[in-house]
Amino acid sequence: MKKQISFLSGTFRCGTSLLRSVINQNPNFHMTPNSIIPSIVWLLNRYKQESDYKNWVNVDVDKQYPNNEQYYDNIIENTFDNYFSQHKEKYILEQGFWGAPENFDLLKKYGFLPAKFIMLVRPLEEILQSWIRVENISNDLVSTFCDSLMQPKGQIGQAVLSLNFLIKHYKKNLLIVKYKNLCSNPKKTIKGIYDFLDIPYYKSHKFTNLDQVDNKNSTHTTLRTDKIERKTYNNKIKIPSLILKKYNTENNLFKKYE
Repeated sequence: MKKQISFLSGTFRCGTSLLRSVINQNPNFHMTPNSIIPSIVWLLNRYKQESDYKNWVNVDVDKQYPNNEQYYDNIIENTFDNYFSQHKEKYILEQGFWGAPENFDLLKKYGFLPAKFIMLVRPLEEILQSWIRVENISNDLVSTFCDSLMQPKGQIGQAVLSLNFLIKHYKKNLLIVKYKNLCSNPKKTIKGIYDFLDIPYYKSHKFTNLDQVDNKNSTHTTLRTDKIERKTYNNKIKIPSLILKKYNTENNLFKKYE
């Protein structure tokens, strides 16, 4: 069965586990955990720069089957079909940093576009507070920890790159989902995702007593309540004003979706 692949690009602590728990109730729709496939495609593409690949393409050529480069590209172009071949669901929402420019370019290069993209968003201060709580960061390390998250290769930094890039270059195929809307009106928000992806709505979704999404205990994916609600943090650790000032541009970007 040919799969319909869509992409969820964003960061942890914005409701991805909650969204997975709801979507995966549908026996014909599967949202993945944070995926390894972006790294797989990147590494396969990167291998083309190695000398043994170049020798194989140009020297070790089979006279009967000379199109070495296309045969190799076939491996990459069938990555999703092969990876999801054992999945029974028709619709796949693949979670990863696919909106980051270099990953998006690989999707384009190997024929995976056009496709629909979804991004979950939340105010920056709430994201940082959630990370600090989950990782149990001490007060003296808050600034350093926030800096690590905000770096271009950091969890939040990559989300910022993805959001900016997709808004600028792929907005017509992008749905931005606010975390607060997912919590305050989950049924309407989930229905909007189905409509955007052109997937038949599953009417049996439940929005209370949600199932855990992972087999192992993970602080990042554990659902903590029997109902959907927006988390607030009353912990003693506060985000330093200097951090919010330092990342004012990113802060303002996320504020658009409060």
